[in-house]
Amino acid sequence: MKAVQPLRIRSIVWGVAAFFVCALAVAASALIETTRNIALSESETQLARYVSGAEAALNRAFLSVDVLLASSDVLLDFAGDAMDWGRPDTASAVLQRTARQNLAVRMVALLDAQGHVLASSTPRAAALELHLPDGFIEKALAPAVSELVFSGPVRSFASSENVVYMGRHLRAASGARLVAVAEVSVSMLASVLTQGAQIPQLEVALETGSGALLLAVPDTADGTRRQPVAPLREVLRESGGWDTPTRLRALPGRVLARSIIYDDLWISASLPRQAALAGWRNEAIAVASVSAVFALLLLLAGALFTRYVQRMTDARQALAQSKIQLDQALESMISGFVLLDNQHRVQHWNQRFDEIFPWIAGVMAPQLPFRKILEATVAHHLPQATASERAAWVERRLLAQQNSDGPHEQQLPNGRTLQIMEHRTPDGGMVITYSDVTDMRRARAEIETLAFYDPLTGLPNRRLLLDRLGQATERAQRSSQLGALLFLDLDHFKTLNDTRGHEIGDELLLQVAQRLSASVRSADTVARLGGDEFVIMLCDLSSGAVEAAAQAQRVAEKLLRALEQPYSLQGHKHQITGSVGATLFGEVACSAAELLRQADIAMYQVKARRGNGLCFFDPQMQTAISDRAQLEVDLKNALRQSELVLYYQPQFAQDSTMVGAEALLRWQHPERGLVPPGAFIAAAEESDLIVHIGTWVLQTACAQLLLWQSDPLCERLQLSVNVSARQFRHPGFVDLVLETVACLGSRAHLLTLELTESLVLDNVEEAVARMHQLRARGIRFSVDDFGTGYSSLAYLTKLPLHQLKIDQSFVRNLGVRPTDDVIVQTIIGMAGNLELEVIAEGVETSEQRALLLEYGCGYFQGYLLARPMPVEALYALLAQRTGGIEA
Repeated sequence: MKAVQPLRIRSIVWGVAAFFVCALAVAASALIETTRNIALSESETQLARYVSGAEAALNRAFLSVDVLLASSDVLLDFAGDAMDWGRPDTASAVLQRTARQNLAVRMVALLDAQGHVLASSTPRAAALELHLPDGFIEKALAPAVSELVFSGPVRSFASSENVVYMGRHLRAASGARLVAVAEVSVSMLASVLTQGAQIPQLEVALETGSGALLLAVPDTADGTRRQPVAPLREVLRESGGWDTPTRLRALPGRVLARSIIYDDLWISASLPRQAALAGWRNEAIAVASVSAVFALLLLLAGALFTRYVQRMTDARQALAQSKIQLDQALESMISGFVLLDNQHRVQHWNQRFDEIFPWIAGVMAPQLPFRKILEATVAHHLPQATASERAAWVERRLLAQQNSDGPHEQQLPNGRTLQIMEHRTPDGGMVITYSDVTDMRRARAEIETLAFYDPLTGLPNRRLLLDRLGQATERAQRSSQLGALLFLDLDHFKTLNDTRGHEIGDELLLQVAQRLSASVRSADTVARLGGDEFVIMLCDLSSGAVEAAAQAQRVAEKLLRALEQPYSLQGHKHQITGSVGATLFGEVACSAAELLRQADIAMYQVKARRGNGLCFFDPQMQTAISDRAQLEVDLKNALRQSELVLYYQPQFAQDSTMVGAEALLRWQHPERGLVPPGAFIAAAEESDLIVHIGTWVLQTACAQLLLWQSDPLCERLQLSVNVSARQFRHPGFVDLVLETVACLGSRAHLLTLELTESLVLDNVEEAVARMHQLRARGIRFSVDDFGTGYSSLAYLTKLPLHQLKIDQSFVRNLGVRPTDDVIVQTIIGMAGNLELEVIAEGVETSEQRALLLEYGCGYFQGYLLARPMPVEALYALLAQRTGGIEA
C-alpha cells in the first residue's frame, strides 16, 4: 500500500498538469489563427488600395498619350492640308514641341501606311526607318474607327532601352491613312505603377486578358515570367483566395486585377502569402513562445513535485542497495582495500587485497584484529628473522600507522612495490588502500632514461651533462679543486658510416662508449652529445691549474690509447683515432654551455692538425676565431664594394722579351691600404668565399685579355690565373670558365690556369676529365709549385699540361744547396722530354737567372725582372721595353 500511494499522487499531479497544458495549447492556437486571418485581411485591403491607385495613374498616363496621338491631325492641320510633306522638318518641329509637353513620351512619329516616317519629334528620325514590332502598322490601321493600340515591350533601336509603342491611325484631307506612333519608356511606366507602393514582395503586371505580359515589376531577366501561369480572365473567374499563383513567380498568394479604360488591358497586383504573413509569423512565434514557457513551468512544477515523491521512495531503496553497491565498488578497485573499525578490527576487504597478499587469504575474517594480519605478513616477509625481530617489525608498522601523515611504500618478496595510503574515518576507524606502483615506477624510470640518457650507448646526453657540469662547476669553485672537460670527436667516423653502413657505425660507437667509461673513474661522467661526439667530465683534480692540466692530459692520453686499440666489427678489424679538446673549469665562474664551446674550439684545433691528439683551450683561440669571422665579413663586403684588384707580374723569355704575366690578387682596403693575398686567402680557402673570389679573378682576367687584343703591344701576352682546389672542384667550374672565355674567341689559348700538384692528385680521374673539357676550348694549364708534392711523376703523362712552374723554394737555393740544383735540372730535363714549357718563379738574383739559363729554363718570373704591378704600370713597362730601353 505504501508503494501504491506515491504512484497515485504522481498520476494526479501529471493529470492536472496535462489539462492545463492542453487548455493553454488550444487558446494559443486560436489566438494564432485569429491574428493570421487579420494579417491576410489587412494585406488584401492594402493590395486593393494599391490596385485602385495604380489603375488611375496608368489610365492618366495612357490617356495623355492617347490625347497626344489623337490630336496630331489637328496639330499638323490635316484638314486644311497645309502641311508641306515635301518639307517634313516643319511637321517634325511641331511634333517635337508636342512631345516635350508629355514626360511619358520619348518620341512621336507620323508614318504612312507602308511604315515610312513622314515626321518625327526626334532630330533626323524623319530620314530614318523606325523599327516597329512586326505587324504593328497593320494592327493600328485595322480598326474601322481609330483607336489606341499597344505593342509588347521591345528594345528601342535609338536608345537601347525597353519601350512600348502606342499607335492610332489618322486620315489626311487627301484621304490618305496615316499612323501616329508614340514611344513610351517601360521604366517610366514601371515608375507609374510602383508610385506609392510600400508593400514588400509586391508583384505588378500590365497584361492582356489572355495573359500576354506587357510590363512587369519587378522585371524578370528575360522579360517573361519565370513560371507559366493561367490567363488572367481564368484566374479571376476561378479563385479569389490566398492560394492563387502570383503572376510573376507563381507563388501561392492573392491576385487582384482591374481593367484600364482601354480594351483588354489589365493591371494585376500579386502578393505572395508568405510576404503577407511575414509580420504575423513573429507574433505567432511570440504567442507560441509565451505559451511554451507557461507550459514548461507547469511541467516543471509537476516534475519537481513528483521528483520529491520519487526521492523519498528512492532513498528507502538506496538504503537497501547500499551494501550491494559498496561491495561492487570495492571489488572493482584496482587497489587492495581494508576497512577497520575504531578498535582496528577488520570490517570489510576486497578481492584485490587477497590477490596482493595471498598468504593472508586463509587468515582474513570479519572482526580480525589488524595486528593478526601484520603477524601473518611478517612471517612471509622475514622468514629467516627471529621472533623478537618479527615483533619489532609489527610494532614499527603499528606505530607508523598511528602517526601516518602520507603515503609510504612497502617492498614485497616478489619484487613488487606497494604504495600504502591510510585515512581515518569519522568514527575513529581507518581505510587502508594498497596500490601496486611497480609498473608506474618502471615507466617513470624509462621516461627519465629517455630524457637524460643516450638511447644507443646508455651514456648521459647533453641535457644531463649540462646539469652535472653546472653542479660540478659550483662545487669546484667552493672546494678550489679544479675540473676538466674533454671534448672527443672520432676521426674519419663519417667515412666508416658511409662505406660500412650505420649498423657498423652504431656498433663502433657502443664499443667506444664502453672503452671511455672503463678508462675513467666512477665519479667522472662520460656523455654522448650525438653522432661521434663524446664529452668526458673530470672532477676533483688538483687545485693548481698546471697540475690539473697535467692530470687531464694523462687521462686524455689514456683515452686516446684505448681508442687506438683494434675493434672487431662483425668479424672485421677496424682502427680509429680521436681528437680531444680540453678546458679546465673551477678557476672562474663560467657557464656549462661556454665550457662546452671552449672544449669544442680546442678539439677543432686538433682536427686542423690531422687529428689523433690533444689540445687545451687558449683564450687566444677565441680571438683568432673572432678575427677570422670578421675577416670573412670584410671579404664579402670587399666583393660587393669592388675593393679587390688584380696586379700583374710580368713573365719573360730567355731573350728578356715579355711573353705574359701572372694575375695576382690584392685587396685595396679602405683603412689598411693594399693588403697582400697571404693575409686573407687562407680564410677565403676555408669557406665558399674562395669560389666567388676565384670567379671574380677569372672574369676580370678575361676582360683584361679582351682589352689587350685591341692593343698591338699586348695582343700576344699570355695571362696566368691561379685556381684554388675548392674552386676547381665546384660542380659548375667548367661551365663557368667556358662561359667566361667565350668572349675571347680563338684567343682562349692566351689564358693559362695554374693548378697545384695536390689539387690535381686529390682525384686524378676527375681532374683529367675537367682539364680535357677546357683544353678542347684552347685553354692552357700549368702546374704551380711543381716539385713540392709527394707523389710520383707518372701522372704527368695523363694530364693535358702545357707548362711546369718550378717552385721558388728551389730557385732560392740554386748555387747554395746542390740538391736543389739537381732537382731543377731534373724538372727541366723531364719537361723537355714531355714537350712542356718550364717557367721558374722567384728569380731574384742574376746568378739564379744565369744558372737557370745554363740548365735550359725557357721562362722567368721574379723580382729581378719585375715586381707585381697595376695594369697601367704593366703598359708603361711594355712600352719602355718595346722602345728598346733595357730593363
